[in-house]
Amino acid sequence: MMTSLSGQSKFRHVLFAASVFFTILAVFPGTASSQSENKKVLWVDVKDFISSATSEHVASAVERASGHSAIILALDTPGGSVDATLDIITSMQQSDVPVIGYVYPSGKSAWSAGTIILMASDYAAMAPVTTIGSAQPVAGGVPVDDTKIVNALTEKVVSLAELHGRNATQAARFITHNDNLTPENALRQNVIEAIASDPEDLLQKAHNATVMTLKGPKVLDTAGAEIERHEPSLRVLLVSVLANPLLATTFLTVGFFALIYGLASPGFGGEIAGATLIILSLAGQGFDINWAAFALLAIGVGLVAYELYTPGFGAIGIGGIIVLSIGSSLMITQPVEPVLTTEQHLGNLALLSTLTTVPFGAFFGFLTYKAWQAKKRKPLQFAYQSEEGTALDPIVGGKPGFVFVGGEYWKAKSVGQDINKGQKVKIIGKQGDTLLVEPLQDKKGESSQ
Repeated sequence: MMTSLSGQSKFRHVLFAASVFFTILAVFPGTASSQSENKKVLWVDVKDFISSATSEHVASAVERASGHSAIILALDTPGGSVDATLDIITSMQQSDVPVIGYVYPSGKSAWSAGTIILMASDYAAMAPVTTIGSAQPVAGGVPVDDTKIVNALTEKVVSLAELHGRNATQAARFITHNDNLTPENALRQNVIEAIASDPEDLLQKAHNATVMTLKGPKVLDTAGAEIERHEPSLRVLLVSVLANPLLATTFLTVGFFALIYGLASPGFGGEIAGATLIILSLAGQGFDINWAAFALLAIGVGLVAYELYTPGFGAIGIGGIIVLSIGSSLMITQPVEPVLTTEQHLGNLALLSTLTTVPFGAFFGFLTYKAWQAKKRKPLQFAYQSEEGTALDPIVGGKPGFVFVGGEYWKAKSVGQDINKGQKVKIIGKQGDTLLVEPLQDKKGESSQ
């Protein structure tokens, strides 16, 4: 009998506990799934030329990412500045949130600096039909062979690969041999962790992966997370425009042409616009420019300006425009510091710079030539609409007044007798914008009223 009562007591306790559990679920239906519903990952586009604006954009994303499950750097870039790339890697390593590098969308590439950033990510993935590689630094349009630079970058990439358990030998070959890999080969060579067709596929494949960061191992919790985009600030957008080598060089070249036009035809603001564009260009490049190329641009300006004040407009002016084009091309292809981008990309930038310079050069050259022609033209003699008029004001004591001449109002000054209001006057000359008049004499020699 006691055994039966004991069993009934246990059953009551289990039933009571189950009732409490299901009551809690009924009252708080979202408790079990709230964490899943609140999961977010921060999406950051890293595209086009990597510059100081890109590094600032990534740094701001890292600051904002607190509370997110991960940061996704979507890579679509030809490469860029070495300094900016190293700054981005520093921001990634300082992040409390795991960073996922993702070459996306399909058909795009993460060349050079983009590849190194991918190697620095805690979890690396590529979309189908994408490419990584060609990470040897470039200067003057050719790969850099200086062992001091190459070895430093190689060891940096090797250390990043070893930190994340990737193929350090292949990572080094991106720089030393300019290797290029498709997603399948990259996965086979163990330099990425996954091939993901889209962001949702990436979140599923990265879920529960254990990644190694500078702050220790972390487990990714990304399945079903909401993707939140990190948009660049107005400052980042402005710096991005100014730091773009093509736009910066175009600003510089156009600024010089505008300066020439302003000097040749002052009063229209050309010199102010030109100086502003030149300063913006230099600021965008951090005043860290190829001063030899800058000197060529200045010489080109001098040749065109000299042409303006010589009898002809031909060989010297054309030579100046050619020198300007060469200087703008060198400004892109031969930066002060080597850049992490492909030779082909630098060549394309140089070609685009030349194609941009020539139309602007032709336009400002035409304007300048017209201004030069206007300066050389003899001034036209002033022709009166009529030699007679009527005084609208008393013109007495050497003080000017207004007269009505040939349907126009003119300021006038008497050279002899005082003139009364309404009196007829005769124009005898002009001094600046003031007519010189005297009383009109009738046939009898008396003043006409």
